[in-house]
Amino acid sequence: MAVSQGSRAGLAKLIDCLFDIDQQGENIMQIKISRKLEPALAFNLVKFSLQIFEKELNELTIEEYLEVYLQASNELILYQKILQSEAACGVVIPQALIHKAYDRFQAEHGGEEYFPRHLQKNKLKSVDYLTSLGNTLKVEAVLARVAFHAGPVGQGEIEAYYKSHQSAFALSEQRSARHILFSTEHCCSHLSEDALPRRISSLHARLQRNPQTFSQEALRHSDCVTASCGGYLGRVSPGELCGALDQALFQMAAGEISPVIQTVQGFHILYCEAVHATGIAEVHGRIRQILTQKKRTLACRAWLMDLFREPIKNLP
Repeated sequence: MAVSQGSRAGLAKLIDCLFDIDQQGENIMQIKISRKLEPALAFNLVKFSLQIFEKELNELTIEEYLEVYLQASNELILYQKILQSEAACGVVIPQALIHKAYDRFQAEHGGEEYFPRHLQKNKLKSVDYLTSLGNTLKVEAVLARVAFHAGPVGQGEIEAYYKSHQSAFALSEQRSARHILFSTEHCCSHLSEDALPRRISSLHARLQRNPQTFSQEALRHSDCVTASCGGYLGRVSPGELCGALDQALFQMAAGEISPVIQTVQGFHILYCEAVHATGIAEVHGRIRQILTQKKRTLACRAWLMDLFREPIKNLP
């Protein structure tokens, strides 16, 4: 977020009143907290310093600190309004959940040995940190409660969204397929040069007459690892098979047997069991999830706009 010159000058004066600032180099400062700071604001300053810049508070440049301060102050006002709202009444965060979150933050920031020193360096007590953490969890719970009342997504909404965003859901057509392989290495050691083509030709003719026997023939004749499951390859997407097999499979109709295909591995026969065309059914759940999230976000945004029409009390 860019900070205007006017805002920067005003905030700089405010910060000078709260901190001792030692200028080091061009734009680097060491911030030493010289007066007691509102614990909730101190909590936010530390949080946004790490989130935005991945730095400790006293490692920030002046510009970085001003951005962190604005974010921290804005969130403090937002949280206060939410916690004072009717929707927050009756929302209680169990202490066990707060302490669990505290333990997670502690583990992420140096563990039991370092984290207390981290708090002390930023003029935060563990009890204040727990209070601010509890408020954060309570705000999340309130917003989740507001979002829950956004209402379900209808089938018509899903269809309309799909029609206007089809390019975003473009999926490759898939095919369910089975496969028989005559391995060149295996066959050459067991069959004569003349016998192999006759065996493959005979099998191919049988399969063309009766494709439904493909799985049984694969069990008896295939050298592929899929033989034990009737040569079943599953639902195949374009590009998953080697070039010649891929090209052949995606030109086949459901129920069709491929010609005999020769590759360096040997001789292959494919069976296309089914063609799975893409459509709304394939992405129905994903669209519902997208629209549900949008509805919940809009519900929270509308609720917050109404909330901020009311006067703000007890600002820090």
